[in-house]
Amino acid sequence: MSWDAAVTERGVSAGDDWVAVPVAGIHETLEALKADGFRSWCFLSAVDHLAEPGPEKAGRFELVYQLRNMDAGKLIRIRVFLPESDPVAPTVSDVFPPANWDERETYDQFGIIFLGHPGLTRILNPDDWVGHPLRRDYPVGGEPVDFSEEHQAWQTAPKEA
Repeated sequence: MSWDAAVTERGVSAGDDWVAVPVAGIHETLEALKADGFRSWCFLSAVDHLAEPGPEKAGRFELVYQLRNMDAGKLIRIRVFLPESDPVAPTVSDVFPPANWDERETYDQFGIIFLGHPGLTRILNPDDWVGHPLRRDYPVGGEPVDFSEEHQAWQTAPKEA
């Protein structure tokens, strides 16, 4: 399969190419890109588009995979949109082993499930943490902090700093 076959949209951002593919084609697309010289895994990240201004996105969640072809000096981002009702994607940790950690972090922070992952558990939050803190609908709150009586004022840097 040519990695180009699954592309539904393409563009350039900050001088780097990006393509969008359906979630069903992400595994095969990354395998084909790796065979085409994009052997360096840069990262996987996610975006929650809930209540975002501007044109509506293809899904609430967006996965962004970034690969580099060191021989050609090229970088590519692969975008996959997932619906709010079913935020699930296949693992690519068998194609790029470092994806294991990124998928765990994405699961932990956004609640996106990676089918076939060898050990999809929380990586940043405690195992008993409730919810996924980088979702835009995660309750924002805080915990009261008691300062000592001795703490009178915040120190700020001098103007000459």
